[in-house]
Amino acid sequence: MLVSPALPNAYDVAYGNSSPIYVLGFIPLVGYQGSILTALITGIIGAKLEIFFRRVMPNSMDLIFTPFIVILIAVAIALLVLGPLVHAFEHYAVMAIQQFLTLPAGIGGLLIGFIYPIAVMTGMHHMFIMIETSLIAGTGFNPLITVCAMYGFANAAVCLAISLKAKNIAFKTAGISATITQLLGVSEPALFGIVMQSGLRAIMVMLTSSALGGMVLSLLSIKANSYGLAVLLSPLMYLYDRYQFVTYITVGLAVFIFAFIITFIFVKTDKATKEA
Repeated sequence: MLVSPALPNAYDVAYGNSSPIYVLGFIPLVGYQGSILTALITGIIGAKLEIFFRRVMPNSMDLIFTPFIVILIAVAIALLVLGPLVHAFEHYAVMAIQQFLTLPAGIGGLLIGFIYPIAVMTGMHHMFIMIETSLIAGTGFNPLITVCAMYGFANAAVCLAISLKAKNIAFKTAGISATITQLLGVSEPALFGIVMQSGLRAIMVMLTSSALGGMVLSLLSIKANSYGLAVLLSPLMYLYDRYQFVTYITVGLAVFIFAFIITFIFVKTDKATKEA
């Protein structure tokens, strides 16, 4: 219901191609495509409501009325309260990211390189697309995806190192498969299936490597002229200039090697292997 076609598409509203529906003149209603937080919190609220109504509802009415009441209340809260609040939060987050890009001495690249993987963990990385689109439309270049892309190199390296260290064959196989998937641009299997399962140390190596790579690229003024490509295919966005192309590949490889070595030396795989 949060992505019902009856609601204006969130991306169309963000790009100015559509307008939200206003309730009482000030509460905007839009679809929540790409907004993980809204769905997550709504699910938690719905679960709590269901537990409550299962306890108080007579057995003869429970099967019919409990699901109806839970969905009605949860969706109403999502559309009228949670959704607008989350969109407001995402709006200010977008403004903050735009400000980070202007920070000197590579600080912006450092911060964004650190924040982006966390955004992926929460599903909020979709909001970066609208910033990238506006950057390309306004300047012809996209420095944001450049610093964000270091997450892919770092995540792949950490995943590969953990996989090679693991003694559990099933975990090792899954990790190598997830590494290949990450190299082709899909990060979630490596992130959620391997890196986050291996403890805080693995996560911090990935975050630090991504942040350092972002800082170096920001200092060197590297910027893409497109968006949507990751890791192995991402150098295609820098073919317009030899310096940009060579520098980007060099930094990406350096991030990969750094993250791989640090992970291989310091990250233990015992916990992840046992859970696997």
